[in-house]
Amino acid sequence: MFFSCGGGSGPEQTASQTETEREWVPFEKIDDWVEGKKLRKNVTISSPEKSSGARFYRRKGPSIGIDFRNQLNDENIKNYLLSGAGLSVGDFDNNGLPDLFLVSQDGPNKLFRQTAPWKFEDVTKEAGIKDKKSWGSGAAFADINNDGHLDLYVCNKGNSDEIYINQGNGTFNGGFVGGAKNPYRAPTMVAFADYDRDGDLDFYRTATRLLQINEMFKGKVLTKKDNSGITRAHPTQADQFEMIDGLPRELGTYDRLFRNEGSGKNGMPKLMDVTRVSGINITREHGLAAVWWDYNDDGWPDLYVSNDFHTPDHLYRNNGDSTFTEITEESLAYTSWNSMGSDFADINNDGRFDYLSTDMSATTHFKQKTMMGSMTDTAWFLDNLEPRQYMRNVMHVNTGTGKFIDVAFHAGIESTDWTWAAIFGDLDNDGLEDVFFTNGIERNVQDSDRAIRVQQASASGASAMELRKIFLDSPRFKEKNLAFRNRGDFKFEKLGDDWGLNEETVSHGAVLSDLDRDGDLDVVVNNMNDPVGIYMNLGDDSSQANLSDSSSMLISLRGEFSNHFGIGARLTLKLSNGQSMSRILTSSRGYMSGAEPVIHFGWPSSVKPKALNIEWPNGHDQTIKGLLSGWHYRVTESGTGSTESPDKVSNSENRLFSQIDEALGINFTHTENFYDDFTSQPLLPNRLSRFGPALAIGDVDSDSDKDVFIGGARDRQSALFIQKGGQFGRVSFPALKADQIYEDVDALWFDFDNDGDQDLYVVSGGASQDAGHEHYQDRLYINNGSGQLTRAPKGILPDLKFSGSRVAAHDFDNDGDLDLFVGSRFVPGNYPTGPESVLLINEGGNFSKAQCSASSSGMVTDVKWSDIDGDNRADLILATEWGPVRVYQNKRDGFHEITDSLGLNDFTGWWNCIAVGDVDQDGDNDIIAGNFGTNTKYSASEEKPATIFASDFGEAGTMQLVEAQYKEGKLLPIRGRSCSTTAMPHLIDRVPTYSAFASKTIREIYTPKAIEDAKRFEANTLSTMLFRNDGKGKFTAEPLPLLSQMAPVMDIVLTDVNGDGRDDIIIAQNFNAAQRETGRMNAGLGVILISKDNGQFDELWPNDSGFFSRADPRRLIVTDLDEDGSLELLMGQNNGEFQLFRSK
Repeated sequence: MFFSCGGGSGPEQTASQTETEREWVPFEKIDDWVEGKKLRKNVTISSPEKSSGARFYRRKGPSIGIDFRNQLNDENIKNYLLSGAGLSVGDFDNNGLPDLFLVSQDGPNKLFRQTAPWKFEDVTKEAGIKDKKSWGSGAAFADINNDGHLDLYVCNKGNSDEIYINQGNGTFNGGFVGGAKNPYRAPTMVAFADYDRDGDLDFYRTATRLLQINEMFKGKVLTKKDNSGITRAHPTQADQFEMIDGLPRELGTYDRLFRNEGSGKNGMPKLMDVTRVSGINITREHGLAAVWWDYNDDGWPDLYVSNDFHTPDHLYRNNGDSTFTEITEESLAYTSWNSMGSDFADINNDGRFDYLSTDMSATTHFKQKTMMGSMTDTAWFLDNLEPRQYMRNVMHVNTGTGKFIDVAFHAGIESTDWTWAAIFGDLDNDGLEDVFFTNGIERNVQDSDRAIRVQQASASGASAMELRKIFLDSPRFKEKNLAFRNRGDFKFEKLGDDWGLNEETVSHGAVLSDLDRDGDLDVVVNNMNDPVGIYMNLGDDSSQANLSDSSSMLISLRGEFSNHFGIGARLTLKLSNGQSMSRILTSSRGYMSGAEPVIHFGWPSSVKPKALNIEWPNGHDQTIKGLLSGWHYRVTESGTGSTESPDKVSNSENRLFSQIDEALGINFTHTENFYDDFTSQPLLPNRLSRFGPALAIGDVDSDSDKDVFIGGARDRQSALFIQKGGQFGRVSFPALKADQIYEDVDALWFDFDNDGDQDLYVVSGGASQDAGHEHYQDRLYINNGSGQLTRAPKGILPDLKFSGSRVAAHDFDNDGDLDLFVGSRFVPGNYPTGPESVLLINEGGNFSKAQCSASSSGMVTDVKWSDIDGDNRADLILATEWGPVRVYQNKRDGFHEITDSLGLNDFTGWWNCIAVGDVDQDGDNDIIAGNFGTNTKYSASEEKPATIFASDFGEAGTMQLVEAQYKEGKLLPIRGRSCSTTAMPHLIDRVPTYSAFASKTIREIYTPKAIEDAKRFEANTLSTMLFRNDGKGKFTAEPLPLLSQMAPVMDIVLTDVNGDGRDDIIIAQNFNAAQRETGRMNAGLGVILISKDNGQFDELWPNDSGFFSRADPRRLIVTDLDEDGSLELLMGQNNGEFQLFRSK
């Protein structure tokens, strides 16, 4: 076995020596930089308590020497104490086995020393851990004074935090940090990192508050109007709450960043509070977790802070000069609302670290609907914060561009119940990081029915004690902990029951650690008012059929120039199959808990470890070769004390596109007019007034270059940009200015009168007027030949007073002029009633409506003309919402729908757009259709389609809507009781409580007859698809690659972006117009798919394509705009700035 560091090599060791099982021994020197010892073999457990085949076996605490529970007495069951407590794991006595420190709130904290595998002893008193006078919360082991021994930090609510300095003899010397006792402050978690890379550990401490304002002020909340007449908190109480929408909102307390200035008296660290000077946010917030990680791979630890309630999360970029810049809004589409636990990992082994934060989104329909409450109370919050916050887990995948894609819905982990901790770890040693969640709360503070009972009792004069009794008399809200196996491709499989990690209790902090040093990760969970949960990983000896043989390795570090345990180091293990796995050594993870400074790698036994690369915190690189599976290695830092960051190769120069927005002079911002779509139909799934802007390219002034038209929203003027010498200038015409009362949703340059210049057709859409209003009339602007546009006289266009969607031109009747098909998406006030679309025949410059079967195609969202059947006549292809992609065959006797015979009728969806072309170069045209994707709250299949019912449902004169989903074997409502009864008040008597609503099916809530009489629409496909033409009259459906499914696809273009002669696919993603319960669906950044010679596609990640934008796009055009040989990609986004990308 050979080891090498920078070209050096160590002694050889024979196979017989390395493969022989050895007794437990200290590390043995292998070369100057590496020590090692063989891991133990898995221990087989024979016990009637062991679940057959389960990977994890719950060890009873007393049987292994651990007697502990986090005790919270009834009198202290209050909002800010229900957040529980954590624990920490680490080998504080350096005997080779990790020990456990467990935190309690009303009971004593305890330190358990592991003397042999699965043998612990309580050494709390002997070690010098003091009896506490406060409620414990978080804890972490860390070598604060850099002497090679793990010290201990303990967070206390309502009192000063404690630092225990390890004396190296099994005892600690304790001290306090963070100021004097404070009855309002509640520190929660501490996270250590050498953020300034000076060789010692600094730390960030989160904090929330301890007391509610009604406890502090005995219910007497004081307010005062300011000079503007706005009600605010009275100055005497302004440091405890703020007024939002007339209601008091409790303020949190301050987080703190402390810089380590070295050791002082008795070995205690000298700490400097650098929060303010470092650029960290100085506001009162409800901090619950913090994690250090290097998100941008520049060698400097960055920081993510998870905040509860309405206070936002923060992502801080380390600037490398002891300061930080907050980049949350520019990097993340949204965050969790009540962010609690958090962790990071490279979930897809691409070398970039991804991030997960937790919330309390329920896994069952009943819990979801009883915990929703009134949407009115939170409307201000859901509609205004940037970035938005939503009550669900969020898993941000790192794209390498500084922007992240949330994949939680696609992964299946967006809802994991009342979740506190989330911890990544390779629990089955297959090379992919799995995730474990802790759940439950001592009392369900989100029980909407109980909240109503409390309000009613309070209004009736109930005392504070009586109101509290209502709260305490409710049952414990115990929930199962959950474990998910990483299956790859951002898919996680729920396996907690199969693995034996499914205890139903109230759990908070948790750690993953190889406690018995057998090469797999064990689990320890701090439960409230229940014994600590300790789960032994039995590995492949579990006899579980779906587990393959695996290998593993543990890595410890010893810094010489970096901090002693190498906290912050990045480790990458390269395998013999060419794959790599990356980890960052961190001190704190999950929720209120400290991690052991040991890295675990697992992988299938069919491959071998090839090399280990270590990027030390001080910037030094070190490579170790010749490693074997089944070993625990300790690597000492080699090299010099240089603090230079390793050279990182930027990919920006190699990207296909770069963003140049205003470089050509096309400066335009689409600004939506305010209109509340939900006034006429309160239960609309999405706003219908947000489908602009129009975008069209043409040569308006006949000078042989391309000009750009961008349509405006209602009461906003459209824009025409004329190109001169490669630059664009905006021009205005009276006709365009006069018509800003219209909502422009699509546009087309075409020569309608065959006079040699291009005229402009603009589709009017929106939803702000009643059906049939004059403002829905489409417009035609006639070009006088020199670029002057005037609106066509009445009579050239027929009456087209419907809300339009798209227009496409083609001479379908072969008479020498261009005809039009104009699609319509909806009838205002009557969604999802199918509107009328029209085929307009051009008869010598005048248009008339033609009889056409395609006019009754439903909700048309896109229109294309293309020859589908190979008869050299362009057929009509329509994308529809709540329907299939429809194809109408163009025959001499008219249009005939052939959707069913082509096999397309089987795929109903919410199709937003289509592109048509021969993507596989087999001589026929295929169809690419953009859908809502697999990464939203909606799901659909043939057996369980997404469903919506439309009827008045007893509310005469209005088209009411009921969205439904198949869940738990039943058809259940998607919307909650609050919004449903607000829209249909007669339901209140049928479902008087939230639990009554949550317990009923659609038919039970609305009656079987009402459901049977209602119009029913279904969508069985939400994936964005390639419909491949076999040339024999049939299409086969293939979902496009993964990134294409991460957000709704709003437009698609086909073009050759890499010059290989094959059309590639460019996709514009995101949709921000959903109703507030759903929230923005803007996890995507846009996608480029490169066509391969076998007809398949490779997806380019944003870091490679250069095409990435968090826009809310509606139109996408690719052309060589300035005829310089480079492609320009033009994107019009709703309620945002026009964007322009150029190929390199």
